[in-house]
Amino acid sequence: MAEKFLFVTLHDVHPLNRAKIEKQREQLLSWGVKKTGLLIIPFYHHLKSIEEDEEFCAWVGDRLSRGDEPIIHGFYHDRLGSKEKLSQLFWTRFYTQGEAEFLNIEESEALRRIGQAKKLFGQLGWPTKGFIAPGWLYEPPLLHWLRRAGFRYTAAIDRIILLENLTSSSIYSFSLCWSNRSPWRRMISRAWNSWLKCRAIGKEKGYVRIAVHPEDSDYRSLWEQLERFVKNFLDRGMESETYGVLVKS
Repeated sequence: MAEKFLFVTLHDVHPLNRAKIEKQREQLLSWGVKKTGLLIIPFYHHLKSIEEDEEFCAWVGDRLSRGDEPIIHGFYHDRLGSKEKLSQLFWTRFYTQGEAEFLNIEESEALRRIGQAKKLFGQLGWPTKGFIAPGWLYEPPLLHWLRRAGFRYTAAIDRIILLENLTSSSIYSFSLCWSNRSPWRRMISRAWNSWLKCRAIGKEKGYVRIAVHPEDSDYRSLWEQLERFVKNFLDRGMESETYGVLVKS
């Protein structure tokens, strides 16, 4: 029987978002999502490190014991101190509003942040195989840096990238993701995700990805659409899983 996995990921998980993230996780659980990927930011916007919040760490630990998976999501999730390229201004200013941390980053600084994040997760007892850059935006060398650091997978918006071999392999799967910063973005997001959902169902795809951001639940039209999609995929026999299931060892 072919694998039919629904990968739901909660993005931007950090202490300042804890109350909202906890509520979203409980709602997803009530819809039937038993496992999620938690995209955890170690030191969100240079404001507060995850290790400073014992209640947050306890909540993450509890979720991991129930099957959720920790994924490192950048380090600061901002571009403080980064150089800007004119060719990347659309992505750094408009698309992510200054949060594309791993675009145009120096190798030494990238390796420092990756290594520090992995060490911190290890100290907290959160074994992790995955790293996903903020906004899914990165330079090609990141794949080599992640492999050197021992990561087994990463992801772009349109694919899951396995790093187990010397050459990366990709599983094409375009993530459903809602843009919520303005009315026109929300309207386009609903239409775009409806098309992606129909496309996924029409092809009977084995892997469907849904990315949930903290602000999505602030807008009823987005959250209700997300709920319908999740329940529909599960009703069609998809099993909620985490990216780690794709890693061989």
